[in-house]
Amino acid sequence: MSDRFIPSSNERLSKFSTAEENRGRRLLEMHRRLKALQTKRFHLRNELESLEKYVASLDSQIKGLESYQQLILNP
Repeated sequence: MSDRFIPSSNERLSKFSTAEENRGRRLLEMHRRLKALQTKRFHLRNELESLEKYVASLDSQIKGLESYQQLILNP
């Protein structure tokens, strides 16, 4: 009767193999997520760079127009 509760070497090997497969799949999934996040970060950095250039250009245009209006209104 006590033999029923002791797993055979095949059962232990099978459980170990399944656990290893799960760890392997989990690791692959983490690598996939990391790559996706790195790609997203790259695109967001590029987008932020473009926005910063646009904001600087717009700010420069506003200052130029304000200076021009002061010259016209205060001769």
